[in-house]
Amino acid sequence: MTVPAVFVRNTPGSFVAYAKMILTVRCSEPFAPGQPVPLRIDEIPLEGKSIGSRRQADGQFEVRMRLINLRREHRLHLEAL
Repeated sequence: MTVPAVFVRNTPGSFVAYAKMILTVRCSEPFAPGQPVPLRIDEIPLEGKSIGSRRQADGQFEVRMRLINLRREHRLHLEAL
């Protein structure tokens, strides 16, 4: 399995999980609930609304978001990850 390239506000991040329109990524900044989260995964531009952020032991933040502009082919790509 290939690791997807994730960029949150043009800053590198990492993919954690995707299930039922909820995407979880790790990045260097927190997002308040309801805040828009612009991101790219494998060159696919996406936008989410933050559900919340949690600081991890390494100082990164695990951000959960509901995707709001998800096209069918992009959803299928995320489900394959």
